[in-house]
Amino acid sequence: MTIRRQLVRLVAASVLPAALCAALLIVYAHDRQRELVEDRTLDVARALAQTVDRELARYQAAMLALATSPHLASGDLAAFHRQARQAISDLQGDILVLSEASGRQLVNTERPFGEPLPQRASLSQVRRVFETGKPAISDLFVDAAAHRPVVAIDVPVRLDDRVAYALAIAVFPERLGEILKVQRIKPDWVVGILDSRGVIVARSRSAEQFVGQKGPAALVERMAQVAEGRVETHTLDGIPVFAVFSRSAMSQWSVAIAVPRSSITRASWVPIGWIIAGAVLLFAAGMVMAQRLGSRISRSIHGLIPPAVALGRGDPVVVPPLHLREADDVGRELVNASERLHDRERTLAHVSHDLRSPLNVFMLGAATVERLAQRLPGGEPIREVAGSLMHLTRRMSGMVDDLLAIAVATSGGRSLLKMATVSAASLLERAAGAARPLFADQGIELAIEAPGELPDLQADSDRVLRVFANLLDNALKFTARPGNVVLRAWAEADGVCFCVANSGPELSAAELDRMFKPFWQADEGDRRGAGLGLTICHSIVEAHGGRIWAEPEPGKRVRICFTLPLAGAGAPSALTESRRDRGDRFPS
Repeated sequence: MTIRRQLVRLVAASVLPAALCAALLIVYAHDRQRELVEDRTLDVARALAQTVDRELARYQAAMLALATSPHLASGDLAAFHRQARQAISDLQGDILVLSEASGRQLVNTERPFGEPLPQRASLSQVRRVFETGKPAISDLFVDAAAHRPVVAIDVPVRLDDRVAYALAIAVFPERLGEILKVQRIKPDWVVGILDSRGVIVARSRSAEQFVGQKGPAALVERMAQVAEGRVETHTLDGIPVFAVFSRSAMSQWSVAIAVPRSSITRASWVPIGWIIAGAVLLFAAGMVMAQRLGSRISRSIHGLIPPAVALGRGDPVVVPPLHLREADDVGRELVNASERLHDRERTLAHVSHDLRSPLNVFMLGAATVERLAQRLPGGEPIREVAGSLMHLTRRMSGMVDDLLAIAVATSGGRSLLKMATVSAASLLERAAGAARPLFADQGIELAIEAPGELPDLQADSDRVLRVFANLLDNALKFTARPGNVVLRAWAEADGVCFCVANSGPELSAAELDRMFKPFWQADEGDRRGAGLGLTICHSIVEAHGGRIWAEPEPGKRVRICFTLPLAGAGAPSALTESRRDRGDRFPS
């Protein structure tokens, strides 16, 4: 089964039920009965809107009276807190809050006096009260102290002809829902109180489920256009209705009444109900099918991730059955790509290795000619030519070593390494001995610090010496004259740590993070090489099961350290890794 067919079924399963439901809406066309019910229902909505206004006005008047409390004038907020707690029970409200212009709560009857209080959630309303000096009624919001939806009625508290505080009563939606419960509303009607944004404040049915949600989109859109009107829509619980609404001029809230279309034409309710039930079942079945198909596609695509990761690491690629033709095709190509890459890496390694033998012979011959020329009278020109040939041969040998190191890196492991037990002290001395004449020619001091006895390692000595050569070559290139380079080594619990540090201006943290990436160079204007040396070092060390990193050292340009495991150990040094993660300094 193809992805395209899966997606077609997914779209069909999602769209067709919605299209069927939209087509069913055309069925409801009983204009005369609807107009009669609409007119009567609109009268009820107006009466309910007036009732809501009276309830809000009652709270507002009580707040204005409480705002004249002498405790506020004297600044005795503790006494006002006690008075407010008494008043809240008399008012049948829920929370009284006294706030500053910044929105900081000073008194909150929900909390003991003196306890730290959060900022007012309805900060814009607080500012409006301070700016206008008039009462304000909020929309529904979640109170920061009570952690539940509330409505706030704010009034200004004036002291010395200025607004000193905003006093608010927070009313839970259940209080306003009581208004709807005492009305004689038909059982199948849904009556709701919505704030100025169209958010449901109270609802006659399923209030605990829908309070705080936006009303039906069509209803909210129509309420934004006119103060009174009617609209056909669905309730949030999916009932097809026509709704009428009336907006309050005082609070800008609206009362909406949704009447099921079955009330207009009872005779057609049964067949229409069956149609709606069928549409809901179709939609639910479509969603279940879409989810199953989507999950199947997702599993097939995710099944390609491990093979892709293995390909990137150079590991063997194994693709499980994915049960999707296109995904299986991609998996086969990943396997083929892995095989081609491994073939190329093996070829590169063999060619690099085979090139070393003739180069060594050539270098030996050039060295012999150079020695013989020194004994011949007038042999200076021959000796110079032989010396140039030896220099070029060494460069070519270094390039071959780099090719072999790249083969080790891209092969993703130790298959190209010639592992053996070697002396760490011997490696250190050989690396320093090869580099010391070059440093002496440049007038740079090369120091070796190796306190204590160094244990044996499990390593490919040629590759490790290549790491030393690259690190010391970099240090030689980028150490200011006169300067010094320090080569350090010490034993750890599960390996040996080597460090190369050279003098000069410190590198930035960003440069330390990037320096092992291919083609990176510290000074973009000074291209002394291809920028692959440190990348090759990184690959060789990791192929040995070690780690390599760069870190700052006081008085040095940079310190580059790497670890190699002890003979008989094959895992990276956990001690070294933990030290690096903590940023600890290594001994010097």
